[in-house]
Amino acid sequence: MITLAQFSKPEEAHLLRLRLEAGGVRAFVQDENVVNLNWLFSNAVGGVRVQILEGDLEAAKEILTEPPLDDAPTRVECPRCGSDKTSIDEFPRKLAFLSLILLGFPILFSGRRWSCSECGHKWKAEPEMDPGSASM
Repeated sequence: MITLAQFSKPEEAHLLRLRLEAGGVRAFVQDENVVNLNWLFSNAVGGVRVQILEGDLEAAKEILTEPPLDDAPTRVECPRCGSDKTSIDEFPRKLAFLSLILLGFPILFSGRRWSCSECGHKWKAEPEMDPGSASM
């Protein structure tokens, strides 16, 4: 058995283990219980280790060089300029947090607003284009 990677959190190690096993390489997580018992022991034991068989090293390297699947939704285009350099406007969220601190309760806003970094346009997202509103 050889150590392929070390992590400070067991969750990160299990994500790598799952990615390797999806590619057909058996992987094992070591020292996860020690770290779960007391997270301060993580550095002392060398972290949570992901180990594989020596014969699977080349296959594991090949799996790790492949880009992970991107489950992120497609970018939202700006209705004004058509740019895809858009992001969720964080101002309403920051204002709600500030009101929580100052008033003791948050002032909530309905809907999600988007902003374009190209032209500065801000708009409310339609439900079908809002990636946070996807139903399962």
